[in-house]
Amino acid sequence: MQYLIEVVQSDGSKDRHPIEGGQVTVGKSGVAGISIPAATELELEHLLVAPKGKEGCWVSTTDGASTPTLLKGKPFRSGMVPWGSEFRIGRTTLRVLTKTGASKSGDGPSPVLLLALVGALGYMAYTFLEHEDSAVTSSDGLSPPELFAGLDESCPQGPRNTAPEIEYRAHSRGDRFHYELADGVEAVKLYRQAATCYTAGGNGGDATRMRHEADHLQTLLESDYGARRIRLSHAIEVEDWRAAAIETDALMSMTRHLNPEDSWLEWLERTHRDVQARADTVTSTEE
Repeated sequence: MQYLIEVVQSDGSKDRHPIEGGQVTVGKSGVAGISIPAATELELEHLLVAPKGKEGCWVSTTDGASTPTLLKGKPFRSGMVPWGSEFRIGRTTLRVLTKTGASKSGDGPSPVLLLALVGALGYMAYTFLEHEDSAVTSSDGLSPPELFAGLDESCPQGPRNTAPEIEYRAHSRGDRFHYELADGVEAVKLYRQAATCYTAGGNGGDATRMRHEADHLQTLLESDYGARRIRLSHAIEVEDWRAAAIETDALMSMTRHLNPEDSWLEWLERTHRDVQARADTVTSTEE
């Protein structure tokens, strides 16, 4: 069975995009799995969509999205939805479909599915009440900090802080960011500092080149920042503790330079310890 996302723009035009692999992100970023650059109300990576067979798909909205995701007119954060569900994000409509198309208007889930859902919800409620103290805490109500807030773009002083030397350090950090995300954030800062130094020295061409490098890398990192928050939310919801541990590791690396007393970062650190312990337990039981 092929899974699709149908995008309906504000002018009524429609495009269908296949969902490749186990999941896909949707956003205005060029690195989103399904990129909709004209939909400016979307975040860089606004949604994560993960097909779950005939029953439907899992959909998650990135934390802190400025434009809410609406399902049947109500704000939607994350959860399982049936095929044919329609989401509104500002002026953009997204439909999750199978290859045969959306459900007919007015069709609802089958009685068998309703009974299964009721049973599942009952079991989840029982489990929650029995194990509430051990549940991973939610980030609901917490806003993740901006990744590049308060970035120091000033030209540093000192004999080793010439514009070419700062540029060299920026390239070195930028080359390593795929292995250590904190280096990518540092590279953006260094590129912007190099631009300031080049400007002060009257070298406008190199300053423009450094700003371009900084903008490009910052866009990649901000997109990855949003996508990782979505993947973390999904991993926690489905109790995939290994995946959750990977995402918390990455997010902690990316935000290492920010104020550790930020409430969302404090939540991230607690969640990291929790999901890592659960991931270790899963590993030990398999050995």
